[in-house]
Amino acid sequence: MKANFSDARVELVVGDGGNFIVEVDGNVIFSKKDRIGNDESRFPHGEEITTLINKYLKEKSA
Repeated sequence: MKANFSDARVELVVGDGGNFIVEVDGNVIFSKKDRIGNDESRFPHGEEITTLINKYLKEKSA
């Protein structure tokens, strides 16, 4: 993540419930449990998070 977004702040929040959440500017762009950014309860694949971040940033700047 830091390789693609040098100013990113990456934080691990340990908890329970089996969720995996990615936020940009306080907005959830991926949630394994709540199926945000995906159509099934799963971890992201490959460059999926980078793609979602770039999509969010593009829409935000439009």
